[in-house]
Amino acid sequence: MTRAERDPAGAARRATAGEARVATPSPRRAASAVSPWNWARVIFAVLALTVFCFPGGMVDWLEERNASGWLGAPLALARGVDAVSAALGVKRAGEGLRQWFAAAIGQSDT
Repeated sequence: MTRAERDPAGAARRATAGEARVATPSPRRAASAVSPWNWARVIFAVLALTVFCFPGGMVDWLEERNASGWLGAPLALARGVDAVSAALGVKRAGEGLRQWFAAAIGQSDT
């Protein structure tokens, strides 16, 4: 057992006297707490939830931009999500929320 292990407080005092210094860990957050991948997961989760709650808007948006036919696969996927959302009842909740938001900003939801 070394002298620093027996008396940690004394080792810190002796460090100023020129003896071996005791390293203290810096108070940093864990790397996983500030990782950009965590933010990417949150953003994609919110986007997925939005698409699932408002699938009709996504289908309309894709249909408007599908003049060349390049968006056939995403459009088919969005139509499938729209059907599942309607079957689960989530679509009605999304429509109600969309109507509330349209009324809040003063637009008619057509």
